[in-house]
Amino acid sequence: MPPTPLRSLQLTKFYPPINGGIETAVRDIADGLTARNWQVEILCANVVRETVVESGTIPVTRVASWGQVASTSMTPSLIPWLRRLQRDHQVVHVHLPNPMANLALWLTRPEAKLVVHWHSDIVKQKNLLKLYAPLQNWLLHRADAIIATSPPYAETSPWLQAFRDKVHAVPLCVQDVGKQGDPAIRRERAASLRAKYPGKKIIFALGRMTYYKGFDILIEAASSLNDDVIVLIGGGGELLPSLREKVVAAGIGDRVHLLGRVEDEDLPSYYEAADIFCLPSLMRSEAFGLVMLEAMSFGRPVVATDIVGSGVPWVNVDGETGLNAKPGDAASLAAALRRVLEDPELARRLGEGGRRRYENQFTIEKMTDALLGVYAHLGLSQDLGA
Repeated sequence: MPPTPLRSLQLTKFYPPINGGIETAVRDIADGLTARNWQVEILCANVVRETVVESGTIPVTRVASWGQVASTSMTPSLIPWLRRLQRDHQVVHVHLPNPMANLALWLTRPEAKLVVHWHSDIVKQKNLLKLYAPLQNWLLHRADAIIATSPPYAETSPWLQAFRDKVHAVPLCVQDVGKQGDPAIRRERAASLRAKYPGKKIIFALGRMTYYKGFDILIEAASSLNDDVIVLIGGGGELLPSLREKVVAAGIGDRVHLLGRVEDEDLPSYYEAADIFCLPSLMRSEAFGLVMLEAMSFGRPVVATDIVGSGVPWVNVDGETGLNAKPGDAASLAAALRRVLEDPELARRLGEGGRRRYENQFTIEKMTDALLGVYAHLGLSQDLGA
């Protein structure tokens, strides 16, 4: 008789179709575990004042939200839902930063194994962090294992230093979009996209329009690039209107296009059409940079930034998969972009290096192997689930 599948409750802020790096990571973790015969359930916040329970292979409970304060969803009903669901799971796997989930865990005190997935330090809300720090430290003490998304983040996060004996580096992953769907259709759509900008070399960037992404620096850098270059920036967010004003004020509306949200089905065409992918982020709030993996899976060279203590320059190895410019320095970013644009052989070599690094480090299979290694370290493996 086959063993009964073990159960993992993934406790997170939001879940797709809500878009974001953590949301994408949790989805891929859930898919990876499910493929290895784990039963996975998601507990997260909704974006409206209604609790919705979605059945399916991976059940999702989205608890009612009363809005956000300092980027934290106010979801008081998360507490009874967590108390109810955690009883049926061998592991509760919480994704941080998420102060509301932290509070719910403190109040419910789960008996299951507790895994803390440390996606990023809290960087911006420093004053509120002083109030939250005791609760965060309680959770790190209580955790049976802590997962950091890259070795540099594990080594440099000040919050993790006291718990190094239970910190495991498990890199994030992305689906191999370049091998999904009909490649002929994708190439046709990419050709149509390039036809909109005849004779142009395309720099593609993607992300939420927020304070740490550095899109203002990319816009400034674009001012000094040649006229045969077009910069396409996808994504929505609170800074989108002001960034559009910056483009107009600089008089570069013919070479920088802010696209707004790019639909998921259209993203492969943009990666396919791009000559370079650019991630101009400024600070450690950008802890990893999943979009770089998507670009690398398409064999595109990456120009990113050398953020000290972040996983960004670890993911994008300078000289191997791309180039890393000085954060916040438009001249440095423009120089790196020009260097790749003007050297086709370098661009080819970096793109091929990115694809190799993706295959060796960042597939769902690699991430799931590493994650199950952490679970097994805690005594959680399928042969124990009879």
